[in-house]
Amino acid sequence: MISRRTLLAASAVLPFAARAQTGPALTVGGFSVTPLLDGIFPLSLDLIPDAKNPEGEALLAAAGRPAMGPDPLPVNGYLVKHGAEVTLIDAGGGGLLGPGLGHLPALLEGMGVAPAAVTRIISTHLHADHVGGLLNADGSAHFPQAELIVQGDEAKFWTDDGARSRAPKGMDDFFVAARTTLAAYKARTRLVSGAAALAPGMTAAPLPGHTPGHMGVMLVDGTEKLLVWGDIIHSTALQLPRPAWTVVFDVDPALAATTRAKVLDMSAADGVKVAGMHMAQQGRIEKRPAGYALVA
Repeated sequence: MISRRTLLAASAVLPFAARAQTGPALTVGGFSVTPLLDGIFPLSLDLIPDAKNPEGEALLAAAGRPAMGPDPLPVNGYLVKHGAEVTLIDAGGGGLLGPGLGHLPALLEGMGVAPAAVTRIISTHLHADHVGGLLNADGSAHFPQAELIVQGDEAKFWTDDGARSRAPKGMDDFFVAARTTLAAYKARTRLVSGAAALAPGMTAAPLPGHTPGHMGVMLVDGTEKLLVWGDIIHSTALQLPRPAWTVVFDVDPALAATTRAKVLDMSAADGVKVAGMHMAQQGRIEKRPAGYALVA
């Protein structure tokens, strides 16, 4: 099983300097949604075991990656502005996963967004590459005024000593990261269940499997929609054409694959625009003879 130490070593391989950046702002009615590239993580084929074969190598090569990997994996957060409200959807790796990640707070500072200006934080799930940026080096809350919104099933899993004891070897640091985050924001945490309203125009989209309380965020204003779907896809090169391929971080791989198939079908049928924490681009999903594709 992959461990935090392995992630730290891997994330140090790719330099930050030419990589962390903000993407073009998307508009969804009155919402402005800015992608924040926290850094790049080199995804090896060991992390998607089903891809360790000639087919996986061919898919990577066709996408312009080395046939044996790694696949450069973006780690994104999203800054959402709507009127006076400032929302952050996920926060990158902070200081938890090495120098290749952890630059989202500096990006916000460069945009003139002070930590105290963030109204709320919506956590798609509590993996370290999504919550590390919520913490200062001493474990305190980096965003002192923000409400933290998490699915109740997510918080329950990461604070369950039984789940921690049953987790694969190497995952203990992830439990520590989740618990530290929940402790830092304890007084300002809102636990939600299912397809709950998160804020005006923002609704939770339960997407379990990757973690028990993994969720997306649906933004709707009039006829315009955007689904920020968290970690439905890690590698666009591998998992869009082969949605059944899972990553070793999935708590329930079978459910993660089922959820991915459902949301890809829904997105393709509805034409809703999608954004992800590990996608370099945002766009719409199209059904193809084999799997799916992301199109502008």
